[in-house]
Amino acid sequence: MAALAKATITCPGCSEPIALSMRLDPDAKAGPGELVLAVDRSAVNRHLATVHAEAQDV
Repeated sequence: MAALAKATITCPGCSEPIALSMRLDPDAKAGPGELVLAVDRSAVNRHLATVHAEAQDV
């Protein structure tokens, strides 16, 4: 399913921007007329694994 929303957050540790995408969460318990979005954390995980892992090696 394609992303329904996109947002950019700033990493509090290094101030780099991280682009997030959100999709409908099919497992959420939404009420009538409500939509629940789930954030795809792969961008955050990738950022933590690269940028912050390199900083620890220094």
